[in-house]
Amino acid sequence: MNAETFYREAQTFLEQLFLRLSGQNVTFERHWQIDHLCYRASSLQSYESFKKSFEGFADLLIESDVNGRPIATYKLSKPVHFKDWSIDVVELPAPKPGKVTIEGFEHLEVVSDLTFVELKSRYPQCEFNESGLKKDFNQELEINLAPLALKFHPLSLESVIRLEKNAEIHKAIKESQILKLFSAYEPRIVGTFPLDLAVSGSDVDVLLYADDLDSLQKEFQQHLGVFTDFNMKRLTVSGVDSVVASFTFKDVPFEIFAQPTPTSHQTANRHFLVEERLLCLGGAAFHGKIQELRKQGLKTEPAFAAALGLGGDAYAELLSLQKLSESQLKERFSF
Repeated sequence: MNAETFYREAQTFLEQLFLRLSGQNVTFERHWQIDHLCYRASSLQSYESFKKSFEGFADLLIESDVNGRPIATYKLSKPVHFKDWSIDVVELPAPKPGKVTIEGFEHLEVVSDLTFVELKSRYPQCEFNESGLKKDFNQELEINLAPLALKFHPLSLESVIRLEKNAEIHKAIKESQILKLFSAYEPRIVGTFPLDLAVSGSDVDVLLYADDLDSLQKEFQQHLGVFTDFNMKRLTVSGVDSVVASFTFKDVPFEIFAQPTPTSHQTANRHFLVEERLLCLGGAAFHGKIQELRKQGLKTEPAFAAALGLGGDAYAELLSLQKLSESQLKERFSF
């Protein structure tokens, strides 16, 4: 497969999938991020062949063994443009042992600012596959459009890869069992590590959703009180009762922020979502500019505000951008 064939097939796939979505009255919000496409190989031999082909128009981000089969993920040198979205990541899985797989584009994955419950309520006419909700990290909800599929998840594949490639951080998240211990509270990792903007002393930021903060504080004390530098405080953030717990696990600092607000809707997640999209649109030069401002001592949101030339309150200004579409962001900031 050469680049011309890849991009042509990608357009055909997207047209077919969106036609199926239209037939089921499924519409997208323009500010949602289509973060990657999935292209399936039918055999290990074709998987290796596609890997060589992809190297001609994409850079390998990571190749990992997942449940006994390799999966390679690539960053495209030129995004696939479709409607109001630019998609620059493609996932290439080898087939599962013993499973017959049809070769070609199979699904796309979307990062939205809705909860899984809200998505199911929004599309009651659809057939859902909820097996991905059992995952400890970056759960996914699938709409079956056989033989195609659409999947929603809270964190983009590229952000997941950034975490996986940071061995110290990835190991600390896994061994501390934070996501498993608090799985009932919609845990979500945001902040500088998945954005690759961490500096010395940066925390691993975890968001939780809890209606009963008193009970959650007891769980924090029970599960986290044994860790180094454990601290917990109750506070009001923008008029909302909140709890912040911090600790250090194997020299990695963590900060957990909990509110009686779904993690999808929390301000920290909305900041994260627009920051991720801005980094994708701005490319390496913009990412480097933010990194330099972070090294100079600026926190993440003020760094973005400075790089974008935003006036006023950095946190409010950045939040105001979250619902803008890709074309609106491009027009405003000349990306």
